[in-house]
Formats: sequence, C-alpha cells, structure tokens
Amino acid sequence: MWWQAEFLQYTYTKAGMRAPLTALVSVTEEKPRTFSCSSVTVSNYRHCCGEALYAPLNKPGGISDWLRTDRSPDETVFIVDPDSAFMNVIPEPGVAPGQAYSQEHRYLHSDLPASKVVLRRHCSAKLHNRVQPVGIYILIRKSDLRRLAPRWLQKSIEIRSDRTCRDALPHNGWVSEMWGYVIAAAESGIHHHIADLSQATGENRLSAPIIHYCFPVVKRDAPPWRSGTKGVLWSKWSYHPWQIPLIPSNAPPEGRALLARLAEFAALRGTQTFG
Repeated sequence: MWWQAEFLQYTYTKAGMRAPLTALVSVTEEKPRTFSCSSVTVSNYRHCCGEALYAPLNKPGGISDWLRTDRSPDETVFIVDPDSAFMNVIPEPGVAPGQAYSQEHRYLHSDLPASKVVLRRHCSAKLHNRVQPVGIYILIRKSDLRRLAPRWLQKSIEIRSDRTCRDALPHNGWVSEMWGYVIAAAESGIHHHIADLSQATGENRLSAPIIHYCFPVVKRDAPPWRSGTKGVLWSKWSYHPWQIPLIPSNAPPEGRALLARLAEFAALRGTQTFG
C-alpha cells in the first residue's frame, strides 16, 4: 500500500487539505519505506482471528496502537483508506463530542438477513436501534475514537471469529471489521451524521470529494465489478508504480478523474519502482 499512500498524499495536498496526513504502517517482512506524509509504525493484527489472515483488522488495531501512544490535544480525526484519491477539499464540519460524520453503506442496514444474524449474536437488543449503517470515511473526535477503538478491535475479532457470522456475511465475513465499528459506536453512544464524502469506482458519478478505488475501473455502464468480470480498464491490484496509465474514453467519470490524477502524479515521480 506504499504507492497508494504516496498517491493519497499527493491528491490530499493538491485538493487543498491542510491538516497533516499520517500513515499507520503495520509491521511486515517488507523492507521499511520512506513516506511523503508522516508515518507511525503499528503492530500487525491480521492474524488475530485464528483463521486465515484478515487484513481489515489492521485498521482498528493500528488506530488503537496509535492512540495508546499519541499525546496530542483532542481534535477531529478523519479516517481514510489508503486506496483513496481526493478531488476536492472537505471543510472541517465542527464535530462535537459524541457526534461523527460518515459515509452510509447500504449493505450494513439492520433489516438485511445477514445484519440480523450479526446483531442477534453480537449486539445487545436494546442497542439495535442505535446501530447505523456507516463506515469509512469517518470524521470523529479523537477523544471519542480513543474510547471506541479498543472495543472496535475486540468486536471485529469476535464477529470475524464467529463461523455463523462468516457464513451469513458476504465474502466470508470481509465486512466484520465494519460491523465491529458500528456496534462499538452504538455501545459508545456516538451518533453519526450521514455525509456524501466519497464515490467508489463503478458508481458512475463524480459528485463527492473522494474517489475510493476499492474496485477496478470498468467500462462505463458495465455491471458492477465482480471477480472475473470482463472489461476491466485498470485495477490497483495490477498497477505498477509509476507507470503512466491510459485514460480510456469509455471509463466512467470517476474512473477518468482517478486515472488522470494518477497519470499526473506518475509523470512527476518518473520511473521510480517498488524495488
């Protein structure tokens, strides 16, 4: 994810964001890298569930590690995934204690069959109506995040380790960490205001300030990407930094904007590679 962090720092600054960007870097067997943004080394949590590795645990785990050592004053924290590109600035909304702003994720709605399984097994019934379908991207007070993060990590481990939940949730429980967050937030009494902060690749729009390139860029008006989908124009999984990508005319608007910004940055970085 090093090249993603470098690209994120570039788009973050170019969009006009002024607060320092910090990368939480999990310990791995890879050689250390130099980041353009600030970086903090944190533990690697992806093997905490007793099953095959579960990389999303590094988010609540890394945030928990960071907050245990951070001594800076209380302020608003913006949690951003590495595979993100800023197109426009996000103004500071003035986040009050006990409040947060976040993206809505419909697959976390509590009335879905899989959601009911998770809530029944891992959330107190009296809190069900407080659980909100939210997740990355999140604006929250550091003081609230400090008390929420350890519970977020623990809940994520419990849900991911629950075979019944893994069977009910898509992709073998890949969103267990997201469920850990929303349940921990409900337990902590944090209310989220829904905000349109991002669009994912494949949404065929460019109205929010962040592009989340979690999926490959596919042809405009193509069905949503699934493993094995044909017509992939670009993917983070096969990209080699710093190749200058083509910008296909048949890409959707968010795909064209993403690739144009990446081409611009790659040209600045020249021929630097992972080696």
